[in-house]
Amino acid sequence: MNVLKELETEFKALMHCGMYVNANLLQKGIYTCDKPFIYSKDETIESMIERGKQMKDMTGVSFIGDKYFESLQQCELVKMFVTVAYK
Repeated sequence: MNVLKELETEFKALMHCGMYVNANLLQKGIYTCDKPFIYSKDETIESMIERGKQMKDMTGVSFIGDKYFESLQQCELVKMFVTVAYK
């Protein structure tokens, strides 16, 4: 007898206006993509901004420009569930 089991895990996806956002291009603006960039279910836009502001080189200059943060603030993290079925 084959019993199919399911495992469901919650994540968050970065989105803007119902479209997945390419997180790698936020410095240039908001660009959509076909696959979601997924984050922990506990992640927030605020925590992403805070972590980004801590990224500095050895001289104390930020790696991430203001445009990244401006773009990120226009996005939202939306709950998503991944379900894996296995025997």
